[in-house]
Amino acid sequence: MRKIINDPEKFVNEMIEGVLKAHHQDLSTVGDDLRELIRADAPVKNKVAIATGGGSGHLPIFLGYVGKGLLDGCAVGNVFATPSAQQMYNITKKIDSGKGVLYLYGNYGGDVMNFDMAAEMAEMDDIEVKTVLVTDDIASSKKERKKNVAELPDYFMPTKLPEPGPKKEQI
Repeated sequence: MRKIINDPEKFVNEMIEGVLKAHHQDLSTVGDDLRELIRADAPVKNKVAIATGGGSGHLPIFLGYVGKGLLDGCAVGNVFATPSAQQMYNITKKIDSGKGVLYLYGNYGGDVMNFDMAAEMAEMDDIEVKTVLVTDDIASSKKERKKNVAELPDYFMPTKLPEPGPKKEQI
């Protein structure tokens, strides 16, 4: 399969720039970092915010989950690389309405390390963070699991409650 890329070193930022131009009414960035995407109306009053993130390799779709009725924020890493803890922390601060933040991400070493670090940073600012790890392939699943679990439904299940969404006790 062939693809058109202007410059392989810039393709992630160019992809995000295109998405932001197409959906400027729905998405915003935290400051000047294109890799820190949030809902344009964040924070949503009385809502437990939901954030995700990941690399831009085989799954550069995390930013597509951000929007009304879906997620509140997303950090986008380089190709096959997790976003930084600082990026997730910045997003967490911007989307928190005072009700806490749910992190929803894949069970990969870099993601676990950086999301956990961001949660610790947020807790120092009195932002409560809960985590749901998604096991989306055999390698990240528990050994006793027999089937591969598709990741996509895991991102939509917590968002299907009407806004303002779940209460802390429901997470």
